[in-house]
Amino acid sequence: MPLDSHNQISDDMNDLQFAFRQLRRNPGFSAVAVITLALGIGANTALFIVLNTTFLYPLPYPAPDRLAFLSERSRTFDDTSVSYPNFLDWQEQQDVFSALTLFNVEGGKLKTADSAEQVSVGLVTADFFNALGVTVAQGRALTGEDDRAGAAPVAWLTHRTWQKHFAGDPGLVGRGISLEGESVTVAGILPAGFRFLREVDVYRPLAPLAESRFMNMRENHKGAYAIGRLRQGVTLATARTQMNVIAQRLEREYPKSNTGLGISLSSLRERISGSARTQFLLLLGAVGMVLLMASVNVANMLLARSLAREKEMAIRTALGASRLQLMRQLLIESLLLAALGGVAGALLGEWGCDLLGRLVPWEVQAVAGQGVGLDLRVLGFVAGVTLLTGIGFGLAPAWQLSHTNPQDALKHTRRARLSVFGRFRLSEALVGVQVALALVLLISAGLLLRSLQRLGRVNPGFEPERLLSLRVTAPPIGSFRSDPFASYTYHERVLEAVRRLPEVEAAAFGTSVPFTWDVSTWAFYCEGRPVPARGEFPAANSHFVTSDYFRSLGITLLRGRVFDGHETQPTIPPGSNLTWETLPGFYQGITLDGMISQRIADKYWLGEDPLGKRFCLGYPDMRLPWVQIVGVVGNTTQQGLDRGEEAEFYLAQRQLPIPMDMHLLIRTRLAPSAAVASVRAAIHSVAPDEPVFDVKPMAERVSDFSAGRRFDMCLYTFFAGVGLLLAGIGLYGVLAFNVSQRTREVGIRVALGAQRGEVLGSVVMRGLTLVVPGLGLGLAGAWAMGRVLQSQLFGVAVTDGVTYLLCPFVLLLTALAACLVPARRAAQVDPIVALRYE
Repeated sequence: MPLDSHNQISDDMNDLQFAFRQLRRNPGFSAVAVITLALGIGANTALFIVLNTTFLYPLPYPAPDRLAFLSERSRTFDDTSVSYPNFLDWQEQQDVFSALTLFNVEGGKLKTADSAEQVSVGLVTADFFNALGVTVAQGRALTGEDDRAGAAPVAWLTHRTWQKHFAGDPGLVGRGISLEGESVTVAGILPAGFRFLREVDVYRPLAPLAESRFMNMRENHKGAYAIGRLRQGVTLATARTQMNVIAQRLEREYPKSNTGLGISLSSLRERISGSARTQFLLLLGAVGMVLLMASVNVANMLLARSLAREKEMAIRTALGASRLQLMRQLLIESLLLAALGGVAGALLGEWGCDLLGRLVPWEVQAVAGQGVGLDLRVLGFVAGVTLLTGIGFGLAPAWQLSHTNPQDALKHTRRARLSVFGRFRLSEALVGVQVALALVLLISAGLLLRSLQRLGRVNPGFEPERLLSLRVTAPPIGSFRSDPFASYTYHERVLEAVRRLPEVEAAAFGTSVPFTWDVSTWAFYCEGRPVPARGEFPAANSHFVTSDYFRSLGITLLRGRVFDGHETQPTIPPGSNLTWETLPGFYQGITLDGMISQRIADKYWLGEDPLGKRFCLGYPDMRLPWVQIVGVVGNTTQQGLDRGEEAEFYLAQRQLPIPMDMHLLIRTRLAPSAAVASVRAAIHSVAPDEPVFDVKPMAERVSDFSAGRRFDMCLYTFFAGVGLLLAGIGLYGVLAFNVSQRTREVGIRVALGAQRGEVLGSVVMRGLTLVVPGLGLGLAGAWAMGRVLQSQLFGVAVTDGVTYLLCPFVLLLTALAACLVPARRAAQVDPIVALRYE
């Protein structure tokens, strides 16, 4: 090794050893600095781990960048599910995807020797596993022969389902299991590492079940979406162009169902994480401000400490050390502090990412499983942040100390400190920066808090208190063909058993229940008005409910009457061949009773009495029955208090028992949780083999829909609190240092007759002069931040007066408290002691 290189390494080691001795010599200073940096670096690390999982970590599929997500869009909805017949046409006409698949997830009952449990069933087309690049671990792959009408029922189990329900039985492949009352052959077991966008336990081919799900109707968009694997060299833009051409072709060929219908195409990564991007970027800005404030605080500590080391630097300069050597030594000390803070911050960040992980979209959680934690990318981020932070807070003190005048320092002559704009010392200017950053965080947290308060005042249109919601499996969907009223009879038996409980006040079943993510929309047209053009039919949320539904939810009846359980039923002979084509024939001469919300009444019958008016479901050629309005009820919010009220209509399940998943809603006389055990027992008394699941008080469901806003508000409040504390500490530190440096001056002023109140006031005023410029800068920054934060607010302007008045006032009070301690110390200076002070 060359001698120069050996000497350089030796010098570096000496500098590092000296830096360690400096930290050990000042343990209090070192501990405070490391803890301050650990908090800032830890918060950034935690958020970056989540960002890494959400945006940067590759999806667990081969060549994930070639995976695309496809949905349909109409003039009414930007994103809607895909019609199965349309998908089949896509598959036949496209050549941009090497594999294109459709999937739909529904519930099903899996019966084993020990129990019957609700499982999630993925209905998929033949290319599903090929598109995702999945190889079956045991058994055989899904083929086109499995995915055709009339094929033998087969299924593929996930590894978790195989272990949980069948104890990992190695001989299960090739045997039958009971799924939805049907014997289904297990064709394969999927690998343990495979994860899909949704929680799925069992996969089945879609085509053999399409007819029983009424998916062969082109107008029926039954919750299915498509995933495609782009061919090598094909871009998303190219695929989007071709799919749009196909959509236009289908619109011309099928004007009844496809007028105004297009195709939305995006990368799979964008689909599952794009909605959270803004939220994460805002939080990244917040934690970045916290780190900047922590760095400013440490920089101020080093600037204050630099005065005590001026003599040391002077001696080293006199002994021949160059300015470059001094700066290198001081920067090594800063980087060592930052490194210790970085190690502590990385450990703190790994712990904190579990908390921030709640922000990850559920689709990403399903795919990523437990997350990635500290990988090389995260460690690289920590190293980069640590390096930048160490240089950032160490550069100014190092520059200042390296330019120490040896003669002045050895003579104890005070010299001018580094200043900004000729008036404020650098340490004082940095306090202004801290104040500005703290005010930005305070106002951001204040706006989110005010937004949450406004959201909490929104009336959902029903009474969630003492309301229990749950789901219970119903007869298999295929039984609808042999007895369309089987599900209604079953639900009535369950209701009868539950209503007998003394703690139950009312109970009812309903579809599209508020705050459950279950939304079903139907097109319709009004009697006596021109039939709309294709693609322009109005649509509203549809609810199929049993009697007592409105009483159970506490929805107000405004006019007319509610369902009473005596609605006229059509006569359908047993064994009738029920399809969407034959079903309307059984409703000839029967008008359904319907109820509407005030919102739909105002939209389509404004200025008229809607009672007695009629509208028809679907399109004219579908020949579905007419609905006569018998009642008007209050509006409800369905998918979040911030989404507003939507147009809704209600039909009696007794009259039109379409096979759909239903929720059981129970109005209790006690707390809902206290009634769960007895409700389960009552249901099992009439349906012993049916699983009861998704049990949750409705108040909790309502709360869950605003949990993201509350979590954001709590995080911003926490960051604002940390920022406020750091700003207060920074101001206190600067003033305390200034007072210590001016002890002799203060003593002289007191000896010459200055009142102690004047001394106290001068110190406080000096502190406030540091705060006021920061307040002005912070208000401007908060205004800019508010524009970015606007999408996260509800019912609050970004320039909300209360927030912009209260937050600076809180910051001023904090600053005043930080000023009073050093001000009182200055006012209590003994002139005799002060005149002896060096």
